[in-house]
Amino acid sequence: MAHNTPTTSIPAQTMQLGSYQAAVDSKLQEFNDKHFTAGFWQKQADLWVQDADAQHSLRSFMGWLRVAETMLPRVSEIQDFAREVKAAGFKHVVVMGMGGSTMTPIVFKQAFEQSADGIPLSVLDTTNPGSVREIEAAVPLAETLFVVASKSGTTAEPLAFGDYFYARLKELKGDKAGENFVAITDPGSKFVTQATAEGYRRIFLNFTEVGGRFSALSYFGLVPAALYGIDIKTLLERAIGMMQASGSEGDVANNPSLELGVALGVLAQQGRDKLTLVVPAGLSDFGLWLEQLIAESTGKEDKGILPLAGDPLNGPEVYGQDRVFVYVGYEGQPDADNRQKVAALQAAGHPVITILLHDVLDLGQEFFRWEVATAVASAVLQLNPFDQPNVQAAKTATDQLMKVVVEKGALPQTSSPVLEQDGLAYYTSVTGATPADVLRAFFDQTKAGDYLCIQAYLMETPALNAELDELRALVQLRKHIATASGYGPRFLHSTGQYHKGGPDTGLFLQITTDHAQDLALPGRPYTFGTFQNAQAAGDLQALHDYNRRTLRVHLGTTGEEAGVTKLLQALRTALPAE
Repeated sequence: MAHNTPTTSIPAQTMQLGSYQAAVDSKLQEFNDKHFTAGFWQKQADLWVQDADAQHSLRSFMGWLRVAETMLPRVSEIQDFAREVKAAGFKHVVVMGMGGSTMTPIVFKQAFEQSADGIPLSVLDTTNPGSVREIEAAVPLAETLFVVASKSGTTAEPLAFGDYFYARLKELKGDKAGENFVAITDPGSKFVTQATAEGYRRIFLNFTEVGGRFSALSYFGLVPAALYGIDIKTLLERAIGMMQASGSEGDVANNPSLELGVALGVLAQQGRDKLTLVVPAGLSDFGLWLEQLIAESTGKEDKGILPLAGDPLNGPEVYGQDRVFVYVGYEGQPDADNRQKVAALQAAGHPVITILLHDVLDLGQEFFRWEVATAVASAVLQLNPFDQPNVQAAKTATDQLMKVVVEKGALPQTSSPVLEQDGLAYYTSVTGATPADVLRAFFDQTKAGDYLCIQAYLMETPALNAELDELRALVQLRKHIATASGYGPRFLHSTGQYHKGGPDTGLFLQITTDHAQDLALPGRPYTFGTFQNAQAAGDLQALHDYNRRTLRVHLGTTGEEAGVTKLLQALRTALPAE
């Protein structure tokens, strides 16, 4: 018997699944017959995996299920801290971390307008020296609060960021440098010891049973949100409304999270494994959060769902039979162009799912809806959604390279380019006499259902984003495949799991550069630039170890935007209009 109507209004969710509807209905009936929702809330691990050790591990990462209820009584504590920071005269907040520690603040910064009570917010989640310099130049250091966010307390990037800015503050404030720092980490992590010794203003201890990509509604998401002036109480209350709609207090007639997850899982099984997210401009960074959640949870054992953020939206003729389109927007916002294109795709037979928010605070509900849906889709695919077995491969390869750097002072040269021309060097398994020849041969490997993944170990700028978007659009139009794009090392903690653990359908275009304006790292015999280049080399090695199709284009000293312009010119020649 259904009961427990949610206390808040749930954003509308509609599914137009066409010929796939019967298979989705059948799986939904199967899940309801075995009381999946009740088992889910009881952390019944055999819904996902059968191995006893894996079941124990899985259960230990399901603390996110009720974290919104846990956090609601802590709202006043977080808000008091935000007021204390404002009263102390801080003029800026920089959140520093990787993956799940920073994705939520990135979404909040874009989706919400900073309130009158809030403090301007920046996020640092790249080892690119130019990006670190940009942050440093943009903020008043002595009046900036640095939030170092690391669940494990051992993640190399946030520790490097913290050490760099702590050294800068020490130059300005001496022994009082710690007043400008806050830690968010798990209890018992080594970072707690360091933050205590360095006199951090505050240490927020999160929850060991909440994994990074499921931590949006924990301290990792809520502390930056409160500092920015967001109403975190309402955010949590709406999340709890979605919890109730998803069966947290007993059976419900229609569980939107379950329905979404089952649909995505069944569609993936039937070849529709590219979740193409369509959003209005103000929600584009929601795709970054969703990419990590879905790709890292499902991309393993040679299967999974590939979420695509920013794939150019086009007419039905450029898409294969591997897509499901998900539109997330606002009820009261027309967004006519996107909606018309999505309607045309649905009319052409592509499955379409639409979710309409009442307002931006509904993101609290969406975080929870998608967390549950991702776990449910993983159950359909019989995968453990809470591990990331292939992420370690790139980290291990990077660590080995960094040992060489420490011993010998530079990265080893592991391979030779197949072509050097016009300042660019091309590293791949195919050959050609010109850049266009190499690119043509690389893309000739494309098969139906493949995707291009651009991995840019460069400094993110609006101009570079526009060039990479143009590159994606060109490949989509000429080869009719899905496209993804990410900045390194951000994606290593996100879609990187899918790249190695998911199906062998990716073509990986890695773009690297020399760092003319590098930046030293305190207490380390290497620079930020060397660190980023080692991460690129380590990831490339991991891709090779999994026999993925790769092309590395090194821009050398050409300059990032100028180098990508040259790459685009060669690609236009390689992939001419039909």
